[in-house]
Amino acid sequence: MQTYRYFLNRNKNGNGFSELLNGKIFVDKTGLIEEINEKISTKEKWVCVSKPRRFGKTMALEMLAAYYTKGIHTEQLFLPLNAAKGKTFKQHLNAHNVILVNFNDYFNKERSIQESISLFSSRLLKDLQNTFPDILDESCDLSLSLDMICQLTGEKFIFLIDEWDSIFRTKRQEKEEQEIFLDFLRLLFKDKEYIELVYMTGILPVKKYNTGSALNMFQEFTMLEPKKLAPYFGFTENEVKELCKKHEAPSLEELKEWYDGYCAEEYGNIYNPRSVVEAIREQKCRDYWNKTGGYSELEEYITQDFDGLKTAIMQMLTGESAEVNVLGFSNDLNSFQNKDEIITALIHLGYLTYSNGKAWIPNKELAEEFTNSIKKMSWGILTKLLRQSKNLLTATQNKEADVVASFLEDIHDDLQEFKEYNNEHTLKCVIHLAYYAAQEDYYLQFEENAGKGIADCLMFPRKKGIPGIILELKYNKSPQEAIKQIKQKNYIKKIQQSAKQILLVGINYSKRTKKHQCLIEEI
Repeated sequence: MQTYRYFLNRNKNGNGFSELLNGKIFVDKTGLIEEINEKISTKEKWVCVSKPRRFGKTMALEMLAAYYTKGIHTEQLFLPLNAAKGKTFKQHLNAHNVILVNFNDYFNKERSIQESISLFSSRLLKDLQNTFPDILDESCDLSLSLDMICQLTGEKFIFLIDEWDSIFRTKRQEKEEQEIFLDFLRLLFKDKEYIELVYMTGILPVKKYNTGSALNMFQEFTMLEPKKLAPYFGFTENEVKELCKKHEAPSLEELKEWYDGYCAEEYGNIYNPRSVVEAIREQKCRDYWNKTGGYSELEEYITQDFDGLKTAIMQMLTGESAEVNVLGFSNDLNSFQNKDEIITALIHLGYLTYSNGKAWIPNKELAEEFTNSIKKMSWGILTKLLRQSKNLLTATQNKEADVVASFLEDIHDDLQEFKEYNNEHTLKCVIHLAYYAAQEDYYLQFEENAGKGIADCLMFPRKKGIPGIILELKYNKSPQEAIKQIKQKNYIKKIQQSAKQILLVGINYSKRTKKHQCLIEEI
């Protein structure tokens, strides 16, 4: 009679991947297998992949479990896929002792760390005793038992661990328990001959959880440095194009606007995979990611009281990037020291993307969530801008120039938190935010090449019956000069194919009088 297995070589290890293959929408990520095979029994055998929720971490883990686990036969699952083309495919197929575990099931807020370690260890020991009888006795601890098996039988082990960092999210303030957990992992994994591979996934990286760098042997693949594993977590542009060909789906342009934008170095941008799949299933682009966990953490982090944080968020909401120093982040979600650590945490959590020292909001899905979060909070002028943005757009469409100027005047009177308002760059940021609601009805392009110059903002209608808008800003000049520039440099040519009616909007701000002026012409 076969004995029950908690973790080791479970005969159900192929089920998760088989269900994935049976799904209507499948993207072949099995090329990851060859990348991981190269690390088995080498000095790179410790791997940690940290990605946001719903970026394919668990599916990849299930795939690896189906491929590596002894005692089951999964060759037929993989033969039609990219993995079968790999040089080492046959060598490692169903050839390893696999210990598969989701740490969220054990290391959670319901148990103390000692209880969690004891429960996990006792169950894995039971698996080992059932698999290797007459070798172990009840007095052996987990690490010693694995070492004895390795010495006496030559058998080694692959650990596949999901949600490795769950304790650092569920017990964010309990530093002592976190240290005990890290010591447990260090004693279990570091410099152990019985280890062929440790492959862990989570949201956060590992190296800076304590000064001793207990797990410094891990090679990390993060949102900051995705490296060679970048294409396997999230969808590439070519993969989304193929999905659009196979399925009745929103257009590639829509999917790109909503879900693209995560930087992956030389591999290009990456799409949020969960949201793309949901958009194809539902035949509609909208915010799907928040269904998977909620955005309360976004509100919690961006309300932290650090100098420069609000200004950085404001910049990013306008589509610009904000400079960030990611080196000081300690991978601790409870003890932030400055705005840079907040922004770095948001990068790891998937709310922002990062490249070359700058962070920004990657797509419309996330921009909407930032906007919705800020609308709920008391963020002074920024909250007011976003809430009243629709009214400003309506006044513009109705050619109510005085109302537009009055709105901007009201905003300026309240603009205490942005000390640098009196320069052209920040004026543009405020104007961009003021027209934020226009994104529902328009494709907005800022600083766009048009005619014989660069237009400050072009608004291309998404639907029929609404006017196109060309918006030009002036600083210490006049709205008439703004309108004149639109005409002289022929910005109209860029937009006239998209709209029969076009509104020319000239806005000027006088630093001396601190007054706004607006002029709107229709052509």
